[in-house]
Amino acid sequence: MAAKQQFSKTIELMPMLKTVEQMSRISGIGENKLRELLDKGEIEYVQNGNRRLMADSAIWDWY
Repeated sequence: MAAKQQFSKTIELMPMLKTVEQMSRISGIGENKLRELLDKGEIEYVQNGNRRLMADSAIWDWY
């Protein structure tokens, strides 16, 4: 039972799609630079309202 609770906490901490702010912390690229790359179409993203969400694979593909 404890393992199941720990697993669910891990999922909450690591979303599949990340915001610009979250991806900036993970990748080390500044938020403004990430937004610029998204505007140019160099990094794939999903639009959800006003938020642009990126998968980990999108940023690593760009690298």
